[in-house]
Amino acid sequence: MEKIIQWYPGHMARAIRLIQEKLSAMDLVIEVIDARAPRSSINQGLRAIIGVKPLLLVMNKADLADPKMNDIWLKELNKEEMTISLDSVNGSKNEEIIEKAILVLLKNKIQKAEESGRKIYPLKAMVVGIPNSGKSTLMNNLAKRKAMMVGDTPGVTKNMQYLKASDKLVLLDNPGVLWPKFSDQNQGKMLALIGSIKEDIAPIPMIAEYGITVMSERYPSLLKNRYSLDDIKTPYETLEAIGKRRGCLIRGGEVDMDKTYDVFLRDLRSGRIGRVTFESPSESI
Repeated sequence: MEKIIQWYPGHMARAIRLIQEKLSAMDLVIEVIDARAPRSSINQGLRAIIGVKPLLLVMNKADLADPKMNDIWLKELNKEEMTISLDSVNGSKNEEIIEKAILVLLKNKIQKAEESGRKIYPLKAMVVGIPNSGKSTLMNNLAKRKAMMVGDTPGVTKNMQYLKASDKLVLLDNPGVLWPKFSDQNQGKMLALIGSIKEDIAPIPMIAEYGITVMSERYPSLLKNRYSLDDIKTPYETLEAIGKRRGCLIRGGEVDMDKTYDVFLRDLRSGRIGRVTFESPSESI
């Protein structure tokens, strides 16, 4: 029986309670999602908490996503919330884009405050998102300094942290939070595939085979080109062929599948295979 993926440790439950407590003091919420899996990385549980508070949706890691699909997702998501797309590494440009978006989103509030002579700055923004979505990196870019601990594994941020981005903006970082139960296990697999669930929670062989399946359906040419494959067979057979191509061998010439899984997932998550988006707006979870 395939293992059920679920990850909702105690610090996430505490983070949700703190978000509820601090929300009233915020001017807006910035939710950071992964551009490679926009739908799966939106935390619908947070939406219920945020309510009518102004929300800016940030599709992060757009430099790893399929450019064409990125445009399609931007158009779709902007129907519901103000949405912008950011590269995970382009700090100076991100600062300009996000501050401009905030000023547009809070235009009326800023105008009313200025007309009445009330102090409006610095604006206070709560930054939320799933684990490993790039929240802390984004905040460091906005502040032009490394103030937040970052990493390529989920669960690096454990507590709320304030950060002054500028005279006009103060950010409140939060631990990455998921939700108590996935309605569909494919969503859990998708989050594990983009690195938002710890590897000891989601079995590596299962996630690697899921990744091969998704890539075979959406980007078979990228898969073939990266690993010089003649054709794509079953997920396991394809991974085995990748292992042979990459020299992941043990004594006797057999493929070291554990090493192969690691090679493939690292290639996929880092963008070495190519820029990919794993879901489209027309599909349901």
